[in-house]
Amino acid sequence: MRSLKKILFTFIVTCLSFVSYAQNKPNIIYILADDMGIGDISGLNPDSKIKTPNIDKLLDNGMNFTDAHTASSVCTPTRYGIITGRYAWRTKLKKGVVDGYSKTILQDNIDTAPALLQRNGYNTAMIGKWHLGWNWVINNEDSIPRDAKLPEYKFTKEVEKHIDFTKPFSKGPINRGFDYFYGINASLDFPPYVFSENNKVTEIPLENFKRKGPDKSNPDWKKDFDKKQKMQRSGVISSNFDASETLLKLTEHSIDYILKQDNKKPYFLYVALTAPHTPVLPRNEFFGKSKAGAYGDFIQELDWSVGQIIRALEKKGIEENTIIIFTADNGASKISFPLEYEDKYAHKPSRELKGRKGSLYEGGHRVPFIIQWKKIIKPKTINNTSISLNDLYATCASIVGETQKKNQGVDSYSIWDLITGGEGYGRKSSVYSDFGGRFAVRKGNFKLILSPIYKKRKLYNLQDDISENNNLYGQSDYYKIEKDLLNEITKTIKNGRSTNGEKLKNEGTEIWDALYWMK
Repeated sequence: MRSLKKILFTFIVTCLSFVSYAQNKPNIIYILADDMGIGDISGLNPDSKIKTPNIDKLLDNGMNFTDAHTASSVCTPTRYGIITGRYAWRTKLKKGVVDGYSKTILQDNIDTAPALLQRNGYNTAMIGKWHLGWNWVINNEDSIPRDAKLPEYKFTKEVEKHIDFTKPFSKGPINRGFDYFYGINASLDFPPYVFSENNKVTEIPLENFKRKGPDKSNPDWKKDFDKKQKMQRSGVISSNFDASETLLKLTEHSIDYILKQDNKKPYFLYVALTAPHTPVLPRNEFFGKSKAGAYGDFIQELDWSVGQIIRALEKKGIEENTIIIFTADNGASKISFPLEYEDKYAHKPSRELKGRKGSLYEGGHRVPFIIQWKKIIKPKTINNTSISLNDLYATCASIVGETQKKNQGVDSYSIWDLITGGEGYGRKSSVYSDFGGRFAVRKGNFKLILSPIYKKRKLYNLQDDISENNNLYGQSDYYKIEKDLLNEITKTIKNGRSTNGEKLKNEGTEIWDALYWMK
C-alpha cells in the first residue's frame, strides 16, 4: 500500500511539474509582412511618410535587430528558409518562386520549425500566405502537356481545369507541423483565388477572374503605375474571395485563434500577412490615411493588423510571456511602390539602402526584425549582429531545449543567446540569392555579389558603405578578401550545409548555371 502511495505521489508531482513547465514556455507569434522595406516603418525611418504606431510599439518594448536578412530577395525561398532552416537552392528550386498550382518543394525527410515545436508540447497554427506549394488532386495528370523548361513541381496554367477542388490537397501546412491552417496557397496576385482551411478549400472556385492591371496594348503601359499596383493574374475564383478583404480575414482568424487558446499549453502562431504585396488594395477605412499613396495606406492597414494581434494577447493576459517577432520576407517591391513614387511622395522604402525586392543589394534582403518578449527583453534594446531569417529553426530548438536533429536546420543558427542578453551566435557567413538564382555572400563586414559578367561583380565593405556606392571588386588590396568570400560560398554549397556536420548532397544537379565559378 505504501508503495502504491509512493507511485501515485510521484505521478502527481510529475504531472504538476509538466503543467508548470508547459505554462512557463513562451508562446511564439511570428508575423511576416510581404514585400516591406526597413524604411516603411516609422520607428525605423524618421522620414517615413507612413505611420506604424503598433510596430513602433514593438520597437519600444523590445529588441531591434538592425542587420537582419532574408536568405533570398523573393518570397518562396525566404519562406522555405523560415520553415526549415535551409537555403531553398538546396532543393530543386534553384531560382524564381512557385505559384498557386505548383507542387510542394518541402521534402518529406526535412524537419520544420513548427514540427519541432509540435513534438515539444506546442499547439501550432499558420494563418496567411503559404507560398511553398502543395499537391492538389489533379485529374488525368499524365495527360497534361508539360513544358520541358519547367521543373517537375511546376505546371503551365493548363493544369487549372484539371484540379479537383472538391478533394483535400496534400503536402500542405498541416502535413508539415501545423495543427491548424487558414489562408491562401501563393501570393495574392496568383490564382486560384480561394481560401483554404486545413487541407480543403472553404468554397469551390466556380467563377473566372479576369486579369487586372495595365493594358499592355497601350504603348505607355509600363508607366501606368496605379494599375500595376493593382495587378492580379487571371484564373478561377470563389465567390467568397475578395483581395481587398484578405488582410482583414487573416487578422480576424489570428485573433480568434489567440482568444480560443486555454493558456495551459503554449502555442506557435505563424501569421503570414499579404501586405503590401500586389495587389495594393487597402480597405476604404485606411484609404488616404498615409502620405505615401495606396502603398502607405496598405501598410497602415497592416500595422492595424499587428495592433489587433497585440490587443488580443493583452485581453488574454499573456502578452508578458509571448515572444512576438515582426519581420518581412524581402525588401519593398518596385511594382507595389514604383521608384518614381519615391520622389512623388518623398518616401524611400529602402531608406539609405540600394536595391529593392529581387535584388542582391541590401535593399533586397535586409529587413526589419523586431522581437518583443516583455518577460525577458528590456525595452528599446538594439542588436547589431548580422542574423538570418533561417535562424528560426535553431532558435525554436533552443527555446524548448531540444538538440537539433541530425542533418536538420543545416543553415540555421540559434539567436536565443542574443535574445536573452548574451553575445553567443555561431553564424560566420550568409548566402543570399535573387529571383534569377544569382548569389551574394557576406562574411564579417564584406559582401561579394557574384556574376558571370566581370563588370557586374561587386565587393562592398558594409561597415563603411552600407549604401553600396563604392565597389571594391578587382582592387589589388582586396584580392584576398574576394578569394576568402568565394571559398566561403563554395564550401557552403559543396558541403550541403553551413553548420558543422557531415557533408550532405543538395537536390538536383550538383553544379547549376548560377555557379559559373565552379564549372
